[in-house]
Amino acid sequence: MRALLLLPLLAACAAPPSEGTGGCDGRIQVRNAAPIAVEQLYVSSAGPSDWGRDHLAPATLASGAARSVVVRPGLNAVRVVFVNGRAAEMAGMDVCANPILTVQPNGLQAGR
Repeated sequence: MRALLLLPLLAACAAPPSEGTGGCDGRIQVRNAAPIAVEQLYVSSAGPSDWGRDHLAPATLASGAARSVVVRPGLNAVRVVFVNGRAAEMAGMDVCANPILTVQPNGLQAGR
């Protein structure tokens, strides 16, 4: 009888998770469509409370350029700082569903 009760539990443990990153490695492409360079890029699951490290350091992302970076898979907040000190932020970017981040002159846009 105990063996019969354990079978569903063991099957549930062996089954793949129903939610998750689906093989997403957290790689995103950042494209700068703004007329000025991006000096800093922060992508954080904690958001403004802890932006973490600058993903561009020590380089910048010139206008018209693109760069691939690896971040934590899942939902993240994003912050870019332009060379003139102006910043743009976006909350709730799902880097697995929308792995392309486009820096626009007036904000950020996530897409495929």
